[in-house]
Formats: sequence, C-alpha cells, structure tokens
Amino acid sequence: MAKSGERIGFIGLGVMGGPMSERLVRAGHTLVVHDSDANATQRLTAIGATAARSPKEVADRASTVFVSLPTPQIVREVALGAQGVVRGKKVRVFVDLSTTGPTVAGVVAKAAAERGV
Repeated sequence: MAKSGERIGFIGLGVMGGPMSERLVRAGHTLVVHDSDANATQRLTAIGATAARSPKEVADRASTVFVSLPTPQIVREVALGAQGVVRGKKVRVFVDLSTTGPTVAGVVAKAAAERGV
C-alpha cells in the first residue's frame, strides 16, 4: 500500500471499484481517480478524491495505481495503451483487482516490468 500521505490512483469506479475507492477516501487516503463514466468520477470527487483525465494522468500523479475493470481488453488498454498507466511518470506499483485471468495479467506484468512498474 502507498505510504501515509502519498497519493493513490484508482481507475474503474464501478460496482466493485466505486465502493473500494470510496472506503479509501473515507479512511483518509488521498486519491486521484479516473473512470470512463463521468458520473462515477464525480461521486468520488464529491467526497474528496481528485479527478484525472486519463489512466496516464493518474499514473503521472500517483506511485501506486489500483484498477478494477470489467474485461481483459479494457485492462490491457488502461494498462498499456497510448494513455495507459505504464506511460505515467510517477507510477511504480500497478495492482489489478479485475477478474480477467492469468493471460492478460502476464502480458501486463511483463510490459509493466519493462518500464520499471
């Protein structure tokens, strides 16, 4: 987990990610969040999180980034795409809470490790 006072990133604020990220904010953690649904992002910013415009922006601002996403394709794009987490300047730890299976997890882990994440 991130050190006390350090920003945590959270991408995917839906059925699972929404409650998890809300608990982190309410527990006093500083969160920077992103979701393709602006309403989901707004629910978190209303209680103290900071919004980011892309997964990369989350990873530019937080050294630990959690994702909770619905499909393997979305996990891959959020992690490795042109605006993906691995392109962030600050990220060092990527935690995938999604249930997408070992194949995508392996691909993402290999590509992330090549970038120091």
